[in-house]
Amino acid sequence: MPRIQSGKPAQEEGTVNPTARWPERLEHLATLLRADALAVVSARPDRPVTVFSHRVSGEPDWQAVLGADLFARAAKGAYATAVPAGRWSQAAAYALVAPLDSWNGATVLVGLREDVPFDPIETIGAAAAGRLLEMSALEGRALAETLRQSASLGERLQVLSGFGDELARARDVGALLARAATEVARRMGAGGASIMLVEGDELRVRAAVGLPADAATTRQRVGEGIAGWVAASGKKLVLRGRVDEERFRGTDPDAREAVVVPLMEGGEVVGVLNVKRPDAPDGFTDRADLLDGLAGDLARTLRAVKAIAVLETEVASARASVEVARAVAAGDAQAAARAAVSLGHHAVALRDRRGALLAVHAAAGDGECRDAAIAASTSAGGESGVGVGFARHGGAAYDEGAAEAAQRTADTLALLGRALEREDDAGTLRVLAVEDHPVMRLGVRAMLEREGFTVAGTSASCAEAVASLAEAVPDVVLLDLGLPDAHGAEAVARVRAASPLVPIVVFSIDRTPTTVRGALRAGATGYVSKDAPIARVSAAIRAAAAGVVALGPEEARVAAGPAPSDPAEDVPAPEPNGGAGAAAIEPATDALTPRELELLRYMAEGYTNKEAARAMVLAEDTVKKAVQTLIAKLGAVDRTHAVVLALRQRLIE
Repeated sequence: MPRIQSGKPAQEEGTVNPTARWPERLEHLATLLRADALAVVSARPDRPVTVFSHRVSGEPDWQAVLGADLFARAAKGAYATAVPAGRWSQAAAYALVAPLDSWNGATVLVGLREDVPFDPIETIGAAAAGRLLEMSALEGRALAETLRQSASLGERLQVLSGFGDELARARDVGALLARAATEVARRMGAGGASIMLVEGDELRVRAAVGLPADAATTRQRVGEGIAGWVAASGKKLVLRGRVDEERFRGTDPDAREAVVVPLMEGGEVVGVLNVKRPDAPDGFTDRADLLDGLAGDLARTLRAVKAIAVLETEVASARASVEVARAVAAGDAQAAARAAVSLGHHAVALRDRRGALLAVHAAAGDGECRDAAIAASTSAGGESGVGVGFARHGGAAYDEGAAEAAQRTADTLALLGRALEREDDAGTLRVLAVEDHPVMRLGVRAMLEREGFTVAGTSASCAEAVASLAEAVPDVVLLDLGLPDAHGAEAVARVRAASPLVPIVVFSIDRTPTTVRGALRAGATGYVSKDAPIARVSAAIRAAAAGVVALGPEEARVAAGPAPSDPAEDVPAPEPNGGAGAAAIEPATDALTPRELELLRYMAEGYTNKEAARAMVLAEDTVKKAVQTLIAKLGAVDRTHAVVLALRQRLIE
């Protein structure tokens, strides 16, 4: 049957230091006690034996000299007794016996002399002499342990010497572990040694010496087999002979003895160290502490290697992220995808909100990952609508940290997707043109088509425009204010009531403050004059489609100017639920907090709720509620109206 020892092997306690010159010490004690001879006698299973002695010849039969109960009597305290003739010397003799409590097992100090019995004072002296010997023994053991630990530490330092230089020079973990395995085998006097590292839920041999060639490719799951059991339990095993247990199975006819030690650092098992086939006949028993120390040193080294690798990965990721950001800023989709691959992915694909593939990059010949990234980008469109897909070899899953990093990369790439989409938006935006003059209507259509917009329809009246909204599904309404059935802000209010979400850009020759403010308060998203350059009209349409307030410079100055007292400015405005006959909302009198003013400035710059939340380090829901509060405080209809009112009241610049 095998002998299996779990944990640290038991060591014999109280080992006597052979350099402590015990015979000389006994000689001095014999003089003090006026004894002819002195001996330290220890109990053994068969008979008592002499450990050290002064002037004791041969090996006396101590039970015959002092009686079979000598250790039992000594346990009660020092005593003096007579020795019959012929037991120690030809004549009768006398003995002193004192207990030694700190020795191996039951041990006593025995003093002998002829002719004169020991008196009580000498008996007390024998007890004191015993205590002196105990103190000497303890000091000797401490010295011996210190020397042993010093020697062990010296060997450990020799094994570890050069590790730091190798890490700084090459950072080659494989070479470092190979050197460590060789040194461990040599210092332990082992015929074979191996180092296995935990990789996910598996153990993999990373270095081996004195083992078969195929050992270098060995893998096993944590918790399975001998090494797997050690990695899972964090306990050391000492194995001798064939092993056949429920916990694990294994056999090595040449192992003779094997010690399997977990490499632990900070409560975490990072690997397993295994030594076998000892050179010494008694195995690895006297080298157990050295092996434990080497295992701890190796675990700390591996932790340092891991920390260095993490830092290097973070530096590389930061550099790659910078390259991604630069490519995004330059509008180079392919370069951005190529830089993103270096962030731990094997393929990256980017789509715009319409599903068009903007860029895809994968390693040469890696069609599988390329296809997987493209497929992932199809279903990856989040709040931004831009789809970013990542793939790894074999469909490897992303852990929580890698997933967060991938999301940050996706957010950056999404900016590129939206930017490229805005560049191409002119060819896809659908515009409903509302203009009552036939010739002007033709000119507006021609202008829109020349700028690349899709004309969703044209209307000559407000009623016609409202009726065509559902069928035309415009992205933006370009609205004249001088219609036969609606004039000024009323036209805006009716269109806004019919379609609360569609952006409305007023296109009018009228730039009077009353008209501009009335249109904006009624729900217009933008306002440009008919005498403005075509590029300004096109930019206003695109800005309105992106949710940005679109005002020409003259209109902006008019909107931001002081409000006149003309009651005509109190124009009808739609109710929040789309009602067409809502009364004008009075400006708010509630004071705005500094954070609300900050949010107003972000709104004026065209920030979305999500972008404002990031800038202000707030939750998006918090920003949404704050926007609603601002709208209510300012007496506005929507966020665009709130910005216009804030500019007019000089709350923001």
